[in-house]
Amino acid sequence: MTLCPQGSEIEPLVSILIPCYNSERTIRQCLDSILRQETSIPFDVTVVDSSIDATPEIVAREYPAVRVIHRAARTLAGAARNIGVRATNGRYCMMIDSDCIARPDMVEQVIRRFREGEYAGVGGAISNGTPGSWSGLLCYLMEFKESMPSTPRRTVRTLATANLTYRRDVFEVMGGFDDTLWLTEDILFNYKLTLAGYSILFDPEIQVTHLNRTGWRNVLSYQYGMGRMAAAARLRGEMPGRVLLEYPALLFLMPFVRLARAAKWLLDYDRKQLLKFIILSPAYLLGSTIWSVGFFNEVAESLAEK
Repeated sequence: MTLCPQGSEIEPLVSILIPCYNSERTIRQCLDSILRQETSIPFDVTVVDSSIDATPEIVAREYPAVRVIHRAARTLAGAARNIGVRATNGRYCMMIDSDCIARPDMVEQVIRRFREGEYAGVGGAISNGTPGSWSGLLCYLMEFKESMPSTPRRTVRTLATANLTYRRDVFEVMGGFDDTLWLTEDILFNYKLTLAGYSILFDPEIQVTHLNRTGWRNVLSYQYGMGRMAAAARLRGEMPGRVLLEYPALLFLMPFVRLARAAKWLLDYDRKQLLKFIILSPAYLLGSTIWSVGFFNEVAESLAEK
């Protein structure tokens, strides 16, 4: 490990940025995994926190080499990442969430891929960190099925910022994340990035484990916000699915379309999960329906304001 604490004379190549809000349950696991990186590549770690729990105290007390930027007001994840980018100077800006655990070779693998090709972003797989929970599995499949470790290495149009590193120069040229979006700011930014001609690489060997939400009410209600923010992102930019803005009635078909797409994806890339998915399919359909309601309500409210 080559960690560059604040005031170090060593210039970091990688700045690792972690947005936090009430992350006291997971932040130790996240930071421990980062500080155990097996690499000679110099990196620094910055937590941008707006918690009202013990998160900032835990980081300050137990991880003195980690920089904490504490915000008094609740700060959305995209805005927190933008703040972290502006406060650091590593050539590469590595995004990871506070509920993720990085593999020990993550930094090494990411930089290797950047050196092999002309990529604006390099990201990787997200593993299921709640394998004993059916509700956690539902959350995982609804959010991260296309980033499962069993999927192939490829260039993609978007990846979750739970495991994604950007070249700083490109990130700054593209203006960073929309800091008014509660969710999906990464999807919107990545589509703008690829529309501008840049490439994002997905490599399943670069892995984090995600500690998913659990509890049926918690997981299903989260889909409403996901649907609203998916609509908000499409109202702001040219993204796939904008036809739903013009023909909202199609949203009644979306739960079935999403269910079929998920089944096809797992059939192609992870048949071990397919049986569990079949068992979960009624809950997946319900979650997708809640997502569609959220999407519809965001569009309706936007039209009403015009």
